[in-house]
Amino acid sequence: MKGNGAPNEASDAWTAHKTDTGVTYYYNAVSRVSTYEKPPGFKSESDRVAGQPLPVSMENLAGTHWALVTTNDGKKYYYNNITKVSSWQVPNEVVEWRKKQDDVLKEQAMPAPQANVSTDTGSTTVSLSTPAITTGGRDALALRGTSMPGTSSALDLIKKKLQDSGSPVTSSLAPVSSGVPTSESTKGMPSESSKDKLKDTNEDGNMSDSSSDTEEDNGPTKEECIVQFKEMLKERGVAPFSKWEKELPKIVFDPRFKAIPSHSARRSLFEHYVKTRAEEERKEKRAAQKAAVDGFKQLLEEASEDIDQYTDYYTFRKKWGNDPRFEALDRKDREHLLNERVLNLRKAAREKAQAERSAVAAGFKSMLRERGDITVHSRWSRVKDSLRNDPRYKTIKHEDREALFNEYLSDLKAADQEAEREMKAKRDEQRLKERERELRKRKEREEQEMDRVRLKVRRKEATSSFQALLVETIKDPQASWTESKTRLEKDPQGRATHPDLDPSETERLFREHVKMLQERCVQDYKALLAEVITVEAAADKMEDGKTVLDSWSTAKRLLKADPRYNKIHRKERESLWRRHADEMIEEAKSRSK
Repeated sequence: MKGNGAPNEASDAWTAHKTDTGVTYYYNAVSRVSTYEKPPGFKSESDRVAGQPLPVSMENLAGTHWALVTTNDGKKYYYNNITKVSSWQVPNEVVEWRKKQDDVLKEQAMPAPQANVSTDTGSTTVSLSTPAITTGGRDALALRGTSMPGTSSALDLIKKKLQDSGSPVTSSLAPVSSGVPTSESTKGMPSESSKDKLKDTNEDGNMSDSSSDTEEDNGPTKEECIVQFKEMLKERGVAPFSKWEKELPKIVFDPRFKAIPSHSARRSLFEHYVKTRAEEERKEKRAAQKAAVDGFKQLLEEASEDIDQYTDYYTFRKKWGNDPRFEALDRKDREHLLNERVLNLRKAAREKAQAERSAVAAGFKSMLRERGDITVHSRWSRVKDSLRNDPRYKTIKHEDREALFNEYLSDLKAADQEAEREMKAKRDEQRLKERERELRKRKEREEQEMDRVRLKVRRKEATSSFQALLVETIKDPQASWTESKTRLEKDPQGRATHPDLDPSETERLFREHVKMLQERCVQDYKALLAEVITVEAAADKMEDGKTVLDSWSTAKRLLKADPRYNKIHRKERESLWRRHADEMIEEAKSRSK
């Protein structure tokens, strides 16, 4: 395998690269030369990987730790299952073993034919396409355990599954895929492209028989093939999230692999399996754990007569430790479930004892209560003699009687204090309610007073506004309410129709205003009389001999020209003149005296 070392080294010096525009060029790391032309003998990474050998079968050499592995190019090498070492040379151990086998074969006249046993080497041939259940490999351990009833109990299998759940069972092909010896010209295991090429080759050539089998009318259906394919992946120990290239050597020669004719379908089923396998393993682990827990709980139920509040783990293990349901569960979980059962028993026992003590204590206190003469000031030394004949007295231990008596006195004292607190609370509540009533009444009175004040202010403002309206509108002292009301109600500001003024109030204000006008006219008329009807005017006599003091007609002629004369009511003009004239005559008489 080293004959082509120099050419390989020359071709290995070249590497392929791409420019920014995507054009491929080649660079020689030794000569530092770049070119756009592909160098002679240059192989891309996929071309190199495609030339790597791929193991297709393995012979376990009985009596040794070695196995003979055959690759797809027909070459063979030796692989040590213990040390994981690969060798192209025949190991000395194999040479000695073959010599011994040759000697044994020579001594045997008629060697018994055995399936899959070579007469010249005595080695057992194991095909990679043979199911593990028939080869006896590591994959067959779990399968045989489930396919042979009676060999172990179900709980033993659960226990084994729980123990092995952290490390999936690996296929017997795992060492083969990693044990191919490498030379200077070999760069590693086959890449995805080389394995895909091998897949295509197997589909076109070596898998023709399996393809013809799938086309038979009595062959498995598509759904059955898919189920068998997934079972194969599980049997071969395909780990969750594993890669197709890594697991392909384990499954490529299994008939169930070939039962799926399409490479894309196989790849799709594989990808779906590795993605969902982790969740399935978790579900299986949870199911196994649940089954183990249920089995142990069932064991606890069966052993309930041997479990009491004083049972510990070691006592229980001594009697039931050999039961498969005991061994199927981890010690931590066993102790937890057992302690949980024991704690419940202890709690029930404590509650029962407490209930019994409470019942006895309640009877003793009931006896004390029935006496009626026991108060908070009573003494046990004076009371106990009168209680000795009561059966409830005897049910209590001697050392507990006085304590219960004192507890009863404490209850009485607490009851008295509680009653006093309740009475005090009621009194406080009553006082609080009374105070709240007083506050409400005071608040109501204050609000009413505020309402009265506000109403009074509004009425005062409304009155002032109406009086201003009267001053502006009513200037005739002879005006009547009936005639003036309609006129006042037409005020744009609504001063005559204010809601805080009653109609009677507006009429009263109107009449007061008219009266005030009339009084003002009287005052003005009196002032007019004082100005016109004077002593000098009285001295002047008219042609008929009359004066302004004794003749109304004479005085009227003097007064008519003044506006104040017309403002006074006609009926009051003469009477006011007469009164004024009488006052002047009386005043003149008094002066003459």
